[in-house]
Amino acid sequence: MDLSETARYKPSINIAQAPRITAPLLYMGTGYGFFILAAIGVIVLGRPIALGRAGDPHVIMAIHFFTLGFLSMTAQGILTQWIPVVFDVPPLSFRRTVFHFLVYLTGVIVFAWGLMFDDWRVLALSGGILAVAIVLWSMALWGQMTRSEKVQVSVYRGIQGAILGFNATWVLGLFMALSFLGWWPEYQVLRVHIATALGSWLGLLVLSVQLKLNPMFSMSKSERTRSVIPIVLGGVGTLMVWASLLTSSLVMRFGAVVWMGAVLGSIAQLVRTVRRGKAFDWVFVGVGTAWVLLLVSSVLEIWLNPLAVIMAFWGFLILIFSYQSRIIPFMVALVVSNKLPGPAFKAFFLAQMMYSPRQPIVVAVLGVTGALLSLIGWDGHYSAMVSASGVVALGLLATQVINIVVAIGHASKAREAKA
Repeated sequence: MDLSETARYKPSINIAQAPRITAPLLYMGTGYGFFILAAIGVIVLGRPIALGRAGDPHVIMAIHFFTLGFLSMTAQGILTQWIPVVFDVPPLSFRRTVFHFLVYLTGVIVFAWGLMFDDWRVLALSGGILAVAIVLWSMALWGQMTRSEKVQVSVYRGIQGAILGFNATWVLGLFMALSFLGWWPEYQVLRVHIATALGSWLGLLVLSVQLKLNPMFSMSKSERTRSVIPIVLGGVGTLMVWASLLTSSLVMRFGAVVWMGAVLGSIAQLVRTVRRGKAFDWVFVGVGTAWVLLLVSSVLEIWLNPLAVIMAFWGFLILIFSYQSRIIPFMVALVVSNKLPGPAFKAFFLAQMMYSPRQPIVVAVLGVTGALLSLIGWDGHYSAMVSASGVVALGLLATQVINIVVAIGHASKAREAKA
């Protein structure tokens, strides 16, 4: 590694504030475990899923293995690493991080137990545990952000909106229980619950985080990208979705149109960032593919088509795995770089020597394949295709793990070379 190259690089983040690597990996590794359970669930439950039996308790369990167990677990791990570095604040203590993790993990396990045995009392208990876990975690991260002196309006407000969306998701879970009593139409509350989880929580999170990640990967500046527009549109779309609870599903359709504008704005930002970049990173193949699927999802949502959820699932999966193919090697590089001479941000350049440059292409190809199998299987009631999509998902995870193992191997060689 040529350290003279690092002298010309001026990062806008403080990687010295990064928590110990075990903190975010605790969430991410557990997320992989739940992803495996979700994929196996899709393989085993191919027939009821293909027949559209979304109310089957075991199907609901598989879905929440993916949403609560993988997507949300991974998102919490990312923010555990990301907020101290981006906002230049001390990380949470490792004990506190482990406590938050264990409470949340307990809630997910109890939730799955209640669904597996169709026990509503256990489900109610799990709802309470998850609510406590999410609130405690949210308060901790919110407190970190309020102590930061690096307040960048778009990123800052976007992350806050995502955290609020995470809490609104569990609140809407309580509304789901009330809908069984006839207070609101059950399916309308279900749609809002799903839209909040995918749009307000994960959607606003991705719209915000990528404002830092994309310029970093392309080595470009983020000025003049009008970064606030997609986040504002995403927030307005979410508010319209919530308003549909008191009005009609037509308002939700308009909210989907606004969200489609947020997705288009994000794609435009991505194109401008890549064009201005000093180097092209194959990660943008995966990221761009993910946004295309999310665009398809937002279009389908205008007609309240259930396939919108499937496309969103695969879109977020491709997005997360594409970014992780760079983020996890960077986290490993950060550990190694602390024992090497030179400035702290040399980890950026060391990470480039560790990861597989074209792993995001593999992620994109397998992700689109899985999405097509899911779409055709659901629409045509082909259970074999739905099950095959679960097999593809497992294969996708296998390539991701191989990429991580390779990064760790390269890190070991770098450490041995120093010794």
